[in-house]
Amino acid sequence: MSVLTRVVSDRSTILAEIAAEAAARELTGVDPHAQVRLLSESGYTALTLDDASGPGAGAPELFEFLIDLARADPIVAHILRAHFWFVEQIRRLPRGPVRDRWVAEIAAGKVFGNATSERTGNAGSLSFRTELRAVDGGWVLTGAKFYSTGTAFSDYVSVTATVRGGRFDGRVDGRVARIVLPVGRDGVTIVDDWDGIGQNRTGTGTTTLDSVRVTADDVLAFTDPASTAAVANDGPFLQLYLQALITGILLSVGDDATALLRSRTRTFDHAPAESPRHDPVLLGTVGEIDAAAHVARAAVLDAARTIEEAFAPARSGVIETDLFVKASIAAARVKVHVDRVGLRAAADLFDVGGASSASRAKNLDRHLRNIRTVTLHNPTSYKAIALGDLLVNDTPLPANGYF
Repeated sequence: MSVLTRVVSDRSTILAEIAAEAAARELTGVDPHAQVRLLSESGYTALTLDDASGPGAGAPELFEFLIDLARADPIVAHILRAHFWFVEQIRRLPRGPVRDRWVAEIAAGKVFGNATSERTGNAGSLSFRTELRAVDGGWVLTGAKFYSTGTAFSDYVSVTATVRGGRFDGRVDGRVARIVLPVGRDGVTIVDDWDGIGQNRTGTGTTTLDSVRVTADDVLAFTDPASTAAVANDGPFLQLYLQALITGILLSVGDDATALLRSRTRTFDHAPAESPRHDPVLLGTVGEIDAAAHVARAAVLDAARTIEEAFAPARSGVIETDLFVKASIAAARVKVHVDRVGLRAAADLFDVGGASSASRAKNLDRHLRNIRTVTLHNPTSYKAIALGDLLVNDTPLPANGYF
């Protein structure tokens, strides 16, 4: 039985186990280490990995799973964002020892985090203060990263750094290096210091790199930020991933709305029905939440198919630029829509439950906090403006990781 067949057959049991105490973990601030390990040990972190039996799951299958996982626990799903991005990058490597090394690690259940964003400079910039320098016959990595989501749960961390101080392995100064390090390497310090209102316990925070020794085997790739050569654009994948999180949360909102209305016995003296579960206003609200969740799901999966159309040839070394543009447009449209309907649906949940649903013990506010936090990853308004500028003025979408 292949990994893909096995993990699909075990899905409902594993997701039920992850969902069982998810709300309690969120309320009490418990890290979901056991849940992440459950996914790695059961083969789900290798869901998209090609193996001897055939290719791994494509983007539509992955995003369908991510929505289900986010419905069970959006914290766990968010933790694995950088990991699945890394797996996709490995799938595009040419066959050889580098690819074989990382395929073996992924197949063994190793989890990969990220250390890309920095507190300084504009978001989306391809210039980093984190530096890779040649010293004493080797190389040293120094700098600090933030928003290192998932890294506190990972075995490896993927770091982006600017090459400084002359030539590095034949490459000119100023290139961007992608370095993959074990989190236990001397000089690597990971602090889970994200204090956001939502998506807590995702291992998001500061990664400090204090004169970390780097070998040639640690460097995955070099890129020239000034190059105009066609490359695979992972932006649509990374951005749609966030919409999959929101969609999973919305489905959970629908679950809670249904359970709330079924459980209510009291209503207002002036309500349109004696029983809350037969109140047309409340029933209509539940229906709107359900519609928002399922339309969001359909939109995410449709965009995932567009992403797969671009990724499929890229895995064979063929970059179809037009297909990646289509993928970027599809992901941007989903964000503009899902962000808006998601926030409204999460707020409408309290109309279904009434005053008692605002009890902190019920923890229903986690949905609104989590959705709002995810939407802030990049401004919805900027995405809408970029789409409008494209349609009206034929202005290309911005060329950075947010598109």
